[in-house]
Amino acid sequence: MEIFAAVDIETTGLDVGRHEILDIAIVPLNSDFTIDVGMPDFSARIRAEHPETAELQALQVNGLNPQEGISREETAADFRQWLVDCSIEKIIPVAHNLEFDMKFIRRTFPMESKVFSHHGRDSMRLALAVNDIVRRESGEDNFPSVSLRVLKDALNVAGEVTHHAVEDAKDAATVYRRLTEMLTQA
Repeated sequence: MEIFAAVDIETTGLDVGRHEILDIAIVPLNSDFTIDVGMPDFSARIRAEHPETAELQALQVNGLNPQEGISREETAADFRQWLVDCSIEKIIPVAHNLEFDMKFIRRTFPMESKVFSHHGRDSMRLALAVNDIVRRESGEDNFPSVSLRVLKDALNVAGEVTHHAVEDAKDAATVYRRLTEMLTQA
């Protein structure tokens, strides 16, 4: 089966060549980008293999200890089992700044990442497109920034950006759905 799923990661920094995933979440979605409560999420807290490369600023933002969690290999095995248990053959990812997340996922889990479609949905890129459309009509941007925090505020999505993968994945899906609703109302 092919599913949409909200995806988010937290890392030890921004450089895919040096930094590692510490937290990953994959939250199944319905075709309208709402949370699929009938299917379990996949999430894992991953122990860094090279905690010495972690950037202090990244750890302050996400509040994670790079020495806690399970190994990358255990995470990959758990993910493969989750795919089997849920009969998932393909995931169309939905994320905020999808390219960032997928670069880390492909590097960290090269074999497992093949399940992810290259036709993912990105709430950040969609917000940029909405800004382009609105600017063409009114001369001004609809959103002063396309950060998840700003978009959540502008679209009345409750709660803070937590920098915890499961909650931020759900928020990215909600933001994406609200942006698509804006386009259908236009």
